[in-house]
Amino acid sequence: MAASAVGIITLFAVVLAGPLAWAVATYVQSRRKAADGAAEAGASEGQVDGKATEREEMSGVAYTLSLLGYAIGIGNLWRFPYLVGKWGGGAFVIAYLVCLFLVAIPAYLMEMVMGQYTRKSTVDCFKMIHPRWDGLAYGQALMLLVVMAYYNVLLAYAIIYIAGSLVDPLPWAADSKTYFNVEVLNGYDDYIGKGLGPVQWKLALALLLVWLIVFASLAFGKKILTKVTWVTVVGPIVMLVVLLIRSVTLDGAADGIEFYIGKFDSEVLGDLDMWASACSQILFSLSPGFGTAITMSSYTRPKENVFRTCMVVAFCNSAFSLVGGFAIFSIVGNITFRLNAAGGVLDEATGAMVATTVAEQASAGTGLAFIAIADGMRTFGSGTNAMSVLFFSVLLTLGLDSTFCWAETFVCYVEDYCLAKGRTKPAHWKIVGCMCAVMYLMGLLYCTRMGIELLDIVDHYCITYYLLLGVALEAFMFTFDFGWRRLVVHVKLATLGNLRTPLGQDVVPSFFWRLGIQITMPAWCLFLFFYIFSTDVAEPYGGYPVWMQGIGWFCLAALLAVTPLGFARSLKLGTGSTLPPLEQDEAALAAALGIKSTLPPLGENEESASAEEAKA
Repeated sequence: MAASAVGIITLFAVVLAGPLAWAVATYVQSRRKAADGAAEAGASEGQVDGKATEREEMSGVAYTLSLLGYAIGIGNLWRFPYLVGKWGGGAFVIAYLVCLFLVAIPAYLMEMVMGQYTRKSTVDCFKMIHPRWDGLAYGQALMLLVVMAYYNVLLAYAIIYIAGSLVDPLPWAADSKTYFNVEVLNGYDDYIGKGLGPVQWKLALALLLVWLIVFASLAFGKKILTKVTWVTVVGPIVMLVVLLIRSVTLDGAADGIEFYIGKFDSEVLGDLDMWASACSQILFSLSPGFGTAITMSSYTRPKENVFRTCMVVAFCNSAFSLVGGFAIFSIVGNITFRLNAAGGVLDEATGAMVATTVAEQASAGTGLAFIAIADGMRTFGSGTNAMSVLFFSVLLTLGLDSTFCWAETFVCYVEDYCLAKGRTKPAHWKIVGCMCAVMYLMGLLYCTRMGIELLDIVDHYCITYYLLLGVALEAFMFTFDFGWRRLVVHVKLATLGNLRTPLGQDVVPSFFWRLGIQITMPAWCLFLFFYIFSTDVAEPYGGYPVWMQGIGWFCLAALLAVTPLGFARSLKLGTGSTLPPLEQDEAALAAALGIKSTLPPLGENEESASAEEAKA
């Protein structure tokens, strides 16, 4: 093997793409501001309208970029295509879009408004709405720790593959499946009498590099993070476009695309497992229920239009998944074409070579990215190393964005806790450093020989279950203790007089949003929670050994045990909501409407809000 000049040059280009885009955007923005005689744009640290504030704030661009990076993660380009292949092409896309509009987007808007309104991180936000919900907030904080510990191991896989892309020929060229299972994972052939096994040094080093990147990006404040975000948000978009243009020209690409958008298996629409997968995918991708959208929104400017930001982020997140599917299925179609041209694949039952299909190649689970697509990189000829660097760099940068937001959320919890207790807040870099060190040590569990199986177990029992439950409980919290009327008044008052919304932003159509937040969101999430629970009781998940199933159930039990603590404490102490009276917000809006006599009153839908919500 020899170093690949093309691969190394491509990696440098990938690294420089983001800073270049940031520099150009900053230059254009500064010239525009200078021409208008306005102050320099960017993330403001502790200032609003020239007055000092307690909370560091982000500009609108930084806020939107952070949420885009948070939403568009590694699952958009890896798990989404796999699920499309598993569940019959277009039928899964329909279920995905239904869950997007009736569950995920309403939940996302709800969280963004609560965060901006309270100006507090998730724990303090829930306490302010009503102390009985702080157990849910602590449960979400624990879930955040769990997901950060294992999620970055997937990024460690990507780093190993990026390093492999810098040599020619690719180290997995001979057998991509053996490379992943033996060279990267060194997994066991069976589970009989096996434990987690020793830590694999390649994975441990790659994971260390991931956490060093996270530390360097977060330790020195949001101005540095904003610049890094330009790399990790703009970079994947540019790289995806390049990958898409090249992949659709491959032999067999049309067959892959036809499966992706042309096949529609209507029978699977009646399969609840498919709906559970679709709902879990969009919830994990857009990620309401983690508390991060609430915390990030608490840092945005009070006049920011979070309704518009919600629409932009939700649309871009799903568009990235859908467009990325064309690139992935083009490559999968080419893989199928090459295999059949070579005589097909071995049928283990008959020992004969048989033709394979796009559906079979697309349902490879984790192997879709690290086995099938990795193998597909060889079809790009002289551009093999360049395209391999591009693809795995996309996976890495997509994952880093999500980690940045999760880590920033947890750091915010620590800082707010210190302020609430009247303690001196440690330096930001110290909190970030301690968190990264702890997360790295926890992540080593997933770098063992059975690490990928443990990852799957924890993801299923902790994240899938608690994400569904958490979103449902948040809907109840919003309905009974925050109120629809408060959301409508806040959004209109916050955006009143803005350049794009001089009349204020109306939350329309009102019927759709209320239906989603108050009915479909909690009902569907709770239904799927109990359906998955009954399925796992009837048949242990994944066929993993009993001791590993026990770890999953124990982790879920720990999260469930934390959740009702707030209710018990609230009943004992008799504490209640500390939100300002709704009448106060309505009076402020009425005063603003009175001053600006040309502004219309609120619409009929908003005026007809129930008295119970007005008292919330």
